[in-house]
Amino acid sequence: MRISVKDLKKEIGLRERFELQKDLPPLELKGEVIKFLKPVRVSLEVINAGDYLDASGTITTEVELTCGRCLEAYRYPLKVDFNEHYYPVEGESETADIKDEEGVPFTGESVDIEPEVKSNIQLSIPMRQICSEECRGLCSQCGTNLNKERCSCKIDDIDPRMAVLKDLFQKD
Repeated sequence: MRISVKDLKKEIGLRERFELQKDLPPLELKGEVIKFLKPVRVSLEVINAGDYLDASGTITTEVELTCGRCLEAYRYPLKVDFNEHYYPVEGESETADIKDEEGVPFTGESVDIEPEVKSNIQLSIPMRQICSEECRGLCSQCGTNLNKERCSCKIDDIDPRMAVLKDLFQKD
């Protein structure tokens, strides 16, 4: 996902809009593979702010996640804000892929925004993935998906620390 900044670099205050779309390969996040179900779309406005290029806009796509309760795959739409500063560095030998607190360095007449797009997508994936708030999960004894069917397991909701008291009451 490269944007041409050749014209933008000519004058401070210039703005340019970009509409980009790309099919990205799956991402790995905490040992889980995140598949893209739709192409990643980036709507971006880039402004020459003098010392850097200010890029802001939105990223939209849809990914497949696995529910942490029922272990079923589900679709998760994403709409993520994108805000980055890109600053030019002199010479091709500079480390143009190291990000610092000021922004992202680049060389030449174009900027590759794909690493920052992927990073923003990864940061927007929820830590606790749940297909719906009503998800009942799996039976802790037999593993049946309780959203699809009922099981015949007898579930004891007794705190194991209180099990001794239960035995005392059953002796009488």
